[in-house]
Amino acid sequence: MERTIYLVRHGRPALPDHELRFLGRTDLPLSEEGISQAKRLGEIFKGHHFEDVFHSGMKRTSQTASLIFKDRPVEMETVPQFKEIAFGEWETLSMKELSIKDPEAFEARGRDFGNFRPPGGENFDDLQKRVYPAFEKILSKTTGDIMIVGHAGVFKTIIIKILGLSFQQLFSFRQEYCGIHVISQFDKSLSVLKLNWTPEI
Repeated sequence: MERTIYLVRHGRPALPDHELRFLGRTDLPLSEEGISQAKRLGEIFKGHHFEDVFHSGMKRTSQTASLIFKDRPVEMETVPQFKEIAFGEWETLSMKELSIKDPEAFEARGRDFGNFRPPGGENFDDLQKRVYPAFEKILSKTTGDIMIVGHAGVFKTIIIKILGLSFQQLFSFRQEYCGIHVISQFDKSLSVLKLNWTPEI
């Protein structure tokens, strides 16, 4: 039997600007733009049946999931292992700020995404090791279409695992706010159908 897994990134969080920032464990709610993005996905998926919906438990994912399935009787489960990568002392710094503040560390991270840890934070290998087993557990206990509302870093580790890519290829694809990676499962085989799908009403 074939089914579809939708990996939905949360809507835009309430950040002060549109700079690229290290937003991991800082638990921000959605911005007004993010709320609109999530509501739009609610319209897109209003006729689609999902067996289960999962999210990380962080405000930006739980709020996104609630808006997508507003007034719909859908089971929602919190999976703490799907929380975004922890950036430690780098939390909420912009890429530009860090490149000026600590250019050596910024460059070291770019040379080895899998192993480089910011002070007090995680690397992508740490992230994948907590995320992928939780993902496999969800697949083992469900049979129908499911949606996981989560974070860009979390989903990157899932996609590169399925495709057999290295951590250095993490940033060879993007996922916009409320963008969707679509995965097909046939028996135990997983195939990536779409990356960063942004459907229109």
